[in-house]
Amino acid sequence: MTAAVHGQKPCGPAAIALLAVLPWLLPSVARADVQISTRLVEGGGAAFLPDDTVDGLFELALRGEALFGPGNPWAFRVGPALELRTDDFVTAEAAAGVALLLPVSSAFPIEVVLGAGWASRPGDADAPVALGTLAWGFRSYNYQSAYAFAFQVYVTGRTDLDRSGMWQITGGIELDLEFLIGIPVLFVHAWLTHGDPDEPE
Repeated sequence: MTAAVHGQKPCGPAAIALLAVLPWLLPSVARADVQISTRLVEGGGAAFLPDDTVDGLFELALRGEALFGPGNPWAFRVGPALELRTDDFVTAEAAAGVALLLPVSSAFPIEVVLGAGWASRPGDADAPVALGTLAWGFRSYNYQSAYAFAFQVYVTGRTDLDRSGMWQITGGIELDLEFLIGIPVLFVHAWLTHGDPDEPE
């Protein structure tokens, strides 16, 4: 007895194709996980101004992202990214965007970030900004946790969106925040609560 007898339409080609590939799609979705990274950024570069002058600059920032993908170190990953930045300690800037991890190596992937945000500057120079970052370095895949250590070198270009001729190019290093802060805090806590591990009990 056919489906038409019961007043139901037979499955179309698209539905049949979906059912055929579903067994392969579901395991990938089930294995998808998140790897989070936060880093302290230190670097410098040049600011190209509308009057054709060039100024040197120092930048300090916090960067982080949550990258989603299959649960292995060779996976392409994508997810939201966030940056909080100051230029020469006189600006306050925030930007958000999308990060893409390219696994050219299991431990040394390439990261590409595209984003936009707002720069608060002295005087009447506040502006919306767009940026792009290319980074490369060590990034572990953590099988036991969602946090992944990362140490990278980077190059960033950014420009004002409301006026032409105003852009910056910077480069520097990105140091993992958990390594810089979390591990020393745990060490001090262990030392305060348990004493010097080298001293005999």
